[in-house]
Amino acid sequence: MSPDRVNLVLAESGRAVGGTERVVWELATRLPPSRYAVEVWLGPSPELDEFAAALETRDLAVTRVPEVESRWDWRGMLSTWRRLRRARPTLLHLHHVWPSADRYLPALARGAGVPHLVVTEHIVGHPNSDAQRMLKRRELADADLVTAVCGAVAESVARDYGLARERVRVVPNGADPPDQSVEWPVARELRATLGAGVLRPLWVCAARLEEQKGHRVLLDAAAALRQRGVEFVLALAGDGSLRASLETTARERGLQAQVRFLGRVESIGPLLLAADVVVLPSLWEGLPLTLLEAMARGRPVIASAVGGVPETMEDGVHGRLVPAGDAAALARALDEFRQRPDAARQMGARAAERVRQRYTWSRVVESFEAVYDEVLGLASFSPATRGRGGR
Repeated sequence: MSPDRVNLVLAESGRAVGGTERVVWELATRLPPSRYAVEVWLGPSPELDEFAAALETRDLAVTRVPEVESRWDWRGMLSTWRRLRRARPTLLHLHHVWPSADRYLPALARGAGVPHLVVTEHIVGHPNSDAQRMLKRRELADADLVTAVCGAVAESVARDYGLARERVRVVPNGADPPDQSVEWPVARELRATLGAGVLRPLWVCAARLEEQKGHRVLLDAAAALRQRGVEFVLALAGDGSLRASLETTARERGLQAQVRFLGRVESIGPLLLAADVVVLPSLWEGLPLTLLEAMARGRPVIASAVGGVPETMEDGVHGRLVPAGDAAALARALDEFRQRPDAARQMGARAAERVRQRYTWSRVVESFEAVYDEVLGLASFSPATRGRGGR
């Protein structure tokens, strides 16, 4: 490796492909090879096999590293420490989602002599015990800098874990404008297959079928509209532990003819483009990639006002914001967009322009490079607090 290149390890703690993996992908494939020698560390979950293979086809080094889930797992800790010693990264960039078992990597990196550490928080959760809270506090203290996907996550990290706010940088997620010549033919076919039309709008929710994403609230809103005789198709893209339960709820609400459970969709872009409205009824969030992907396609969006969502879209300008868990408010917003499709499309157009101006992946990668330069002492100024743990 050239002495001028940064030996960078991108490590992430997910067990399935989601938004965190997308950020890792964009960084790994877009960072200039002339500056960075990138290696990606992934967990052992079989659901990450395809993602790992895709990275390898781009000539990127991929290492599968089991999580160290307990301080008593000395064998796992020794194995990870040895991997760090062999990799000898100049910079370890750890991407965390919650829940995550692997909170020992920063301490192991410190013990292995890794000189620089950046931790990215994609969403803030609440530890189940004081021991977990202390472990995360130590992890964040070990980092040279912490980045968060939105201001809400940054404030939560600082408030809940005693981290000085000036040590947190906000680097949002991203989205790029689609190639509509490729996506539109697929989108039109999807609308026909799902039975959507002028008088039967297509509402799309693309999210894991987990409690966080608020699907039950969406089904309650859909049932209320159906009882009033409103016609629609609701497509739920994604899979998860609640699928069987949600399918039962849809039947109990009499929504068999309106709701389609699509499962995992390989390419979500055409489905978002096909939608008359994209719905994100999350109960809590960081900054969902689906929001940015929908906005980039000029789709009208209705989303819960949680996490970084209100920072990204202004209510009534780029879409509609509703209180989390409020099925009645969600139903009103859906019906408003149904009755005023021209106004909805205008919001979508403004949303697409906002993404082009602020949230492209090239901007995201540039922002992370600026963080790396700051940590490595290559920026024109130094962080207010240098070194790990505030030293």
